[in-house]
Amino acid sequence: MNKIIGLVAAVLALSMLSGCAAAAIQGVSRAKDNAVIVGNEDAAMAGDVKAQMKLGDAHCCTIAGSAGVLNNQKATEWYCKAAQQGEPQAFYELGRIYSGDLVRGINGPAKIGSMLTTQREDKPLALMWFNLAAEAGNKDAADDAADLREDMTAPEILQANLRQKSWQAQPCEWNQVYADNQL
Repeated sequence: MNKIIGLVAAVLALSMLSGCAAAAIQGVSRAKDNAVIVGNEDAAMAGDVKAQMKLGDAHCCTIAGSAGVLNNQKATEWYCKAAQQGEPQAFYELGRIYSGDLVRGINGPAKIGSMLTTQREDKPLALMWFNLAAEAGNKDAADDAADLREDMTAPEILQANLRQKSWQAQPCEWNQVYADNQL
């Protein structure tokens, strides 16, 4: 009986520590992202694609201030600027975001948050971006596009293909795509 109590106590202690560790890691990650933002904002505004991607990455899948939501608005703003210049990784990131895959890497709190909420998605728009990234040689995009197609109807796939023909005229930033859900 003492072994069971000890085991339960150890599991509880580890779970509490893992929560503290996750919060600490999240804090360090945000500090790093903020440094990236400050260090690249001027170059990004001047049109530097690499700086735009760094800003998109720094804003993507993070908590936006006290609102407690992912900062998709800022992330898509910068990814769209890079995409307009033909950056394949920006195409891929936009596909990921609009497919509803908002959390990347090992980010426990964000993953839990995304599982507890309904993620917005625009499958035809996501497929359009994945297709553009795949055409530019992004292997992950080709796999993600194939997976996404399995969950789409024929009219949605047709819509994605039609959108792709005029991709530069398509809505790109979060507030353009989801005008009813501005951050």
